[in-house]
Amino acid sequence: RERLVERMSAFHRVTVEGEAPLFKKGALKLIHIHLKRAAGHNKTHISGLESFLISPDAVAQALKVKLGCTTAVLKLPGNNVKEQEVLLQGHCLNEVVDYLRDAYCIDKKWVVLPTPKKSG
Repeated sequence: RERLVERMSAFHRVTVEGEAPLFKKGALKLIHIHLKRAAGHNKTHISGLESFLISPDAVAQALKVKLGCTTAVLKLPGNNVKEQEVLLQGHCLNEVVDYLRDAYCIDKKWVVLPTPKKSG
């Protein structure tokens, strides 16, 4: 029995109310949130929304209205990459995590947050 379990491939299932469940091979890709600074502006990058059946365009539009900031949806770099990322103007880390929890019931354990830099 243990050998059988070791040889099995990992799969995950994402279910959204009102839609057919999505089965995918491998482990579930987490949502990544990065805070960056470019050209004197603070930016928040959100990627990995597609693995939870969340439209990046819908998130960008909703956060644009809720936070009152400029948003953009960009393709991730790479030739065969179909995923997109949402770019927000400003550091909106807590607001994004709260929005994902409230609107899509995504717990913090499914979101990869940046580690705080130690000053010293």
